Amino acid sequence: MKNYLILSSLLLAGLSFCACDADEAEAVAFDVALANDAAAIFAGDDVVFRFSGKPDYVTFYSGEEGSRYVNRHRTSVDVEALTLSYTFLQRYTENALLNHAATHIYISEDFDADYTPEGIARATWTQLSQTSGEEWLVPTATARQQTLSSSGDLSAYRDKRFTLAFRFETPRLEQAIGQPRVDIEPLTLTKIVDGCPIEVANPQADFGFRFVAEAPTAGNYSANATCLLFQPSGAQNGISVWAVSQQLDPSATSVDYGTPVRSMDMPAASVTHNYSEPGVYTATFVARNANRWNTEEAVREITIEVKER
Repeated sequence: MKNYLILSSLLLAGLSFCACDADEAEAVAFDVALANDAAAIFAGDDVVFRFSGKPDYVTFYSGEEGSRYVNRHRTSVDVEALTLSYTFLQRYTENALLNHAATHIYISEDFDADYTPEGIARATWTQLSQTSGEEWLVPTATARQQTLSSSGDLSAYRDKRFTLAFRFETPRLEQAIGQPRVDIEPLTLTKIVDGCPIEVANPQADFGFRFVAEAPTAGNYSANATCLLFQPSGAQNGISVWAVSQQLDPSATSVDYGTPVRSMDMPAASVTHNYSEPGVYTATFVARNANRWNTEEAVREITIEVKER
């Protein structure tokens, strides 16, 4: 009886081992080759990569910005320099408001996202704008219509989180009058990463501006994909409206993604890609075999020099 129990235990152990072994994903047999002549690839050409082996899945990273395998887990970057550039168009300025209507630029490191007059008052704001000098210029409303483009260096904040704000205000007079309109377009935050400029230029999606009036005021105060707009309506007497961004983190970045080019439902034998700009690219292919429990993976890289035509 004792020998029978030992034999039964050995058989069960053997079956368990076989079951676990069956759960292992099949090793990946995969390679990739360039179909083009490597010495004659020009910007705009179709570049063909041919597969060998039969992996279940293949993901392709082109090596271009946003599709680099080495950046697949990267969530932050080292910012070398940071600038903000902008253009003001101020118009419909009444004579009584010349040299008085003003828009100023502020920055805060402690704004707590309370978009109310009380929340703005609690924060510490550093004024960046000025009416003379070499940077951070803003219009002084010396004419009924005025356009001014300027920029400023924000490199001191390249590794900090901060909030930007534009404040449009006019003084109180003896009577209400029509107020000027201010369009800020374009508005661009440019960071230099690895020697290359990366631009943030959408006031609505990228900056997330929200408007706060310190006193009730009628008008259209809005941000869209290209413009930050202060447009009071009707006769009013003294206004103060803030456009306050979401918290900005220049070092934050999204991870890079690859493109699925082969799957069980799409058993492609090659992939074609067009590089629109000259440069040296590392094309990376991640091949996988997978089942419900395990994954086997193989990574293959091809370096390509794309020449200017």
